[in-house]
Amino acid sequence: MGLISANNGDYAFENVDEAIDIVKSKLLDKNDIWISLDDKYPCLVVWIFGEYAALNFYQDEAGEMWLSYNADNHEEVSFMAGGEEWSPEATAIVSADDAYACIRTFLETGSRPDCIKWQEL
Repeated sequence: MGLISANNGDYAFENVDEAIDIVKSKLLDKNDIWISLDDKYPCLVVWIFGEYAALNFYQDEAGEMWLSYNADNHEEVSFMAGGEEWSPEATAIVSADDAYACIRTFLETGSRPDCIKWQEL
């Protein structure tokens, strides 16, 4: 069905539940998690740290990209992106539960998840 790529390896998965289990069991270390289906794009990039998360959605290689948006968040959270510390705007932080819902929606539809708000970059 698809591939999850992270700093500690690549993980193939056959269904949505397996993909979420991989993320929950192996990849909760603040690093970027790249999730794609059969093709490289579109893809969903997820950072999860504790109860917080941030997401990017890439529609295609040409650069159409969105960042999660949550006007109600005021917590600042740092993640690791490509081995470098990354601190997105507080408004980019969503809950980890929202991130899991986005993973599920993306894998079921292949489209930008509609379970959160997004800001185009």
